[in-house]
Amino acid sequence: MTSRKIKIGLQLFILSSSLIFIREGKEKRMSFLLVALVLTGTLVITIPTFKRVKIVRNDMSCLSIIIPARNEERNLTFLLQSLQLRNADFEVIVVDDNSTDNTERVAKAFGVKVVQPGALPAGWLGKSWACWNGAREAKGSVLLFLDADITVENDGIEKVFFYYQQQGGVLSVHPYHLVKRPYEMFSALFHYVTFASIGAFHPFKNWKSPSVGFGQCLLCSAASYFQSGGHEGIKKEVVENMALVEKMNKQGEFITCMSGQGALSMRMYPNGMKSLIRGWSKSFASGAGKTEAIYLFLVSLWLTSMINYILFLPTLWNQHAGLAISSYVCYVSLLFNSLRKIGSFTFFSLCLFPIHVLFFLGLFVWSFVQTAVRKQVKWKERSISIEEEKKKKVIK
Repeated sequence: MTSRKIKIGLQLFILSSSLIFIREGKEKRMSFLLVALVLTGTLVITIPTFKRVKIVRNDMSCLSIIIPARNEERNLTFLLQSLQLRNADFEVIVVDDNSTDNTERVAKAFGVKVVQPGALPAGWLGKSWACWNGAREAKGSVLLFLDADITVENDGIEKVFFYYQQQGGVLSVHPYHLVKRPYEMFSALFHYVTFASIGAFHPFKNWKSPSVGFGQCLLCSAASYFQSGGHEGIKKEVVENMALVEKMNKQGEFITCMSGQGALSMRMYPNGMKSLIRGWSKSFASGAGKTEAIYLFLVSLWLTSMINYILFLPTLWNQHAGLAISSYVCYVSLLFNSLRKIGSFTFFSLCLFPIHVLFFLGLFVWSFVQTAVRKQVKWKERSISIEEEKKKKVIK
């Protein structure tokens, strides 16, 4: 049995154990209430952003921005406009990953370099193939991998590059999620669990560098990238960002993770609930296999505690209405305090967090079925076949 299956099995075991504790009496359920409050207040509590980052304008000619794009004509227009290319001194490369729309035409209209990587080879996943070919064409000594659905705020690239110069190592940024439609609020708990699983935002984060990171925006030196094997070394990984950062961490690179608030933003799955379900299903159960055991355990314990609290809430309301109200307000406030730095999630939407928890669990189980049982997920009009023992190939 692979380590991934062991970790996923551990998580499912802990979640299912909640049903046992429910039968253990009120004292057990009250202890889960306290555990949930403590973990909610510590797992994701110190999130650095770019809101207060002051920049010193300097030469950025050493920077190459690599944008993998498959059928991204609309998103790419917004991204390239936001980069303000007229005054830019950095290189921009758009890798057209066999798009069937006008992605290439849009990129050329902005005067950026367009790379055609060719047909997807056996054993590769699309985004890794695009990133690898873009990196090989880049002239800069610093590489910035940027997803096509990102929008750069004023001085956003300057802020990210300046911060990277101060920190070194690898800078991994999660763009600020601009929520515009009600169904997008269901991404809140997925973001929270993602941030918690990385292990970079708790009070003791300075004790240890995180070993995984975000994939939407990744900044590193070209030398470190190629020394790690780059995307070629993780070409079969569904969650390529976690795999790449993990490899770079093993070779001694310090990993810094941040929220993009104040520099980079995005719309996530704007094409309806179906796109949201497919997007999170693609990576979530697979991502559990890349999470360090300690954070997987803590996140699982947090989820188990939240489930117990939700199921215990009607009883708590009947017996101690004041405690039920105060604990509920505490949960919502703690979640909002973290999630407001991750996306434009409203306090009101988080008042419905029991629904968020149930939706998260349902989609996680579906993701697990897709990746571990059916061994197939679909994304960007490609079916990704996930074989046992981490052997994956793409069925074009």
